[in-house]
Amino acid sequence: MRFFSRKLIPVFALALFAFVSCKQNKNEKFFSIPLNDSYSYLPCDADSTCSDAEANFSRFKKLDVYYRNLEKLADNNGSYLWIKTEFEIPEQLKGKSLGYVIPYLHFAEKLWLNGSYIGGYGQFPPDLESAQYETHFYTLPQSLLNQNGKNLILIKVYVLGKASLSGNSFISELEDAKRFTKTHSFLHSKFYMVFEGGMFCAFMLFLLLFISRKKTKEYMSFALLNFFSISLLAYFFAPSLPWYNGMGMPFLSFIKFGLCCSTYAIVYFSSSFMIQFVQIQESKLLLIIRIVIFLAAGAITFAVPTYQDLMKICPVMMGLVILQLLFGLAALIKALCNKNLRANAIILLVCFSSTLFSGIMDIVVREVFRINDLPYLTVFGWQGTIIMFLYVLSVRYNKVYRRNEYLNEKLEQEVASQTVQLSRAKEALERQMERAQIDLEMASIVQQKFLPGLDKKFLGWDIAICYEPLSSVSGDFYDYYVQNDRLTGLSLFDVSGHGISASLITMLAKTTVFRSYTEGCKSGDSASEILRKMNEMLINEKGNVDNYLTGLLVKIGSFFRNGACDIEVANAGHPCPLLFSYEEDRVSDLRYPDPSGQYGAIGIKGIAVSFPLISFQMLPGDILVLYTDGLTETMNKNREEFGKERIRELLLNNSGKSAREIIHTFLDGLKTHTAGNPREDDLTIIVLKREQADEYIEELEG
Repeated sequence: MRFFSRKLIPVFALALFAFVSCKQNKNEKFFSIPLNDSYSYLPCDADSTCSDAEANFSRFKKLDVYYRNLEKLADNNGSYLWIKTEFEIPEQLKGKSLGYVIPYLHFAEKLWLNGSYIGGYGQFPPDLESAQYETHFYTLPQSLLNQNGKNLILIKVYVLGKASLSGNSFISELEDAKRFTKTHSFLHSKFYMVFEGGMFCAFMLFLLLFISRKKTKEYMSFALLNFFSISLLAYFFAPSLPWYNGMGMPFLSFIKFGLCCSTYAIVYFSSSFMIQFVQIQESKLLLIIRIVIFLAAGAITFAVPTYQDLMKICPVMMGLVILQLLFGLAALIKALCNKNLRANAIILLVCFSSTLFSGIMDIVVREVFRINDLPYLTVFGWQGTIIMFLYVLSVRYNKVYRRNEYLNEKLEQEVASQTVQLSRAKEALERQMERAQIDLEMASIVQQKFLPGLDKKFLGWDIAICYEPLSSVSGDFYDYYVQNDRLTGLSLFDVSGHGISASLITMLAKTTVFRSYTEGCKSGDSASEILRKMNEMLINEKGNVDNYLTGLLVKIGSFFRNGACDIEVANAGHPCPLLFSYEEDRVSDLRYPDPSGQYGAIGIKGIAVSFPLISFQMLPGDILVLYTDGLTETMNKNREEFGKERIRELLLNNSGKSAREIIHTFLDGLKTHTAGNPREDDLTIIVLKREQADEYIEELEG
């Protein structure tokens, strides 16, 4: 309410002052012959002439001048009347040029002075046209005036709609009559042109504001409200428009669009504006109903063929207009009942108060007192409403603009502050990352030192290992087991996860695996039994750590005279190794015959596991390939995996090469497949190739 008291009341007072100031100057005095009480009328037909009227003077009846006085004398289809008045020229006006002024006469007329045609306003059927609110002025030539006797004025009027002959008509000196006509026409018609420019500016302003802020729908409704108000006001000064009088737009079309459809649009957008201004959420159904009412009113209006038919449907159209307005009033009442929306509703009422007040005054003046020579106060009231809403919406926009400006300023300060803090944090983070990188490099060195060398030679075996962590440290680890310089086994494990946590588990797990294998060999356990005991031991040692392992354990027996060697393999959820048979020249998967008999990984508490034994012999030339899923699951840019089939093909085609050369073949194939697409996992490959047992070579560190 503080906004109401401090802001709107001064604006409302200014608007009222503007209304009061727009009155004709009553102090402007000149000598005139008043004609209010001298009029009489006689119904006639379209073909009636001035002579016919003169021949029927006795039938003329007294005509009282008031608003819509002629309407009661005609039917709805339009009719003709003769209006007669007589006057004598007083001494003050004798010998002078005279003018005859009728402030308002509707619909159209033709005027005769002493039997001579003087002129007219509007057009009779069939080409109907009205002079609207223009003041009617006629020059009375001295040559036609009787200076010493009575003068007769006959006016043939086409009566249609709210036909009226206003009061305050008079005869005076020509210049006085002209001056009065200009003033009266300006106040009753041309004065409304003054409002056109202001409303157009308001239309453009709020249209641009809506374009800049699409959420403010009330700005668009207000803009269109001003636009159609411009069209409606043109009705009052229509004769001054170039397209009104025979330049392309028929009178009926002008009335349909300029008066009727503009009124429908104003009421529609007024309801929309009220709903949006008080922030009531309108359902889609109600919006559709309002649009249908608006379109129906326009369609009905343009469908009627004549002005007479247009007048007949006026009650129906007024009903649709009132129905349309009720939607906005319902939103206003709903907002008044809601304490959170009440302030907006009160502002809306205050802004519309000038239109409401002036509208009531127009009804009282024209319908109760029957006065029609005053300007339409509702037009002035509507301008007051527009001015007040213009002020309110401008204040709202200014508040939003200032708030955004304030927030932008604060944001700039905050960004500057955050930039400084971010720069400091970045420097601190870089130092921490540098220290962490050093620690990672040290951890990588320790982890790699913890693993055996990549290339070794053992009696009867050619071994090559590829070990490429995704980062500095890895979750993969491998080991081989030697007794008296003889290779007795090897292992390959993959810890779940990546990075430091996985690498720490590898340190713990490698020790556990080595201890389990050593103790198992002493006890004569199979690879399967060693792996089972290893699982139990690792579960106890790692505690609540979530990481688990998949892996392969290979146990290698002694050589036979024929060069054969017994091999045991146990698999704990790891990708199946590949075996190349030199004699058969084929590659096969090493897997347990019954897939359902092999399940589980290492290090998961409470989960049943089964690592069945896979036994076979390797002869000279045979090759065993162990790998982690970092090899098979590496993808190219098309998200296609490298896959086991490529490994089988490469192994089969390069079986005659050394273990290290086979490793290089795998890596070259992987590089071609990925075409630069980065890996997403650690990569470890072990190639174990059988050689003749007498080809013993000392250990060579790669």
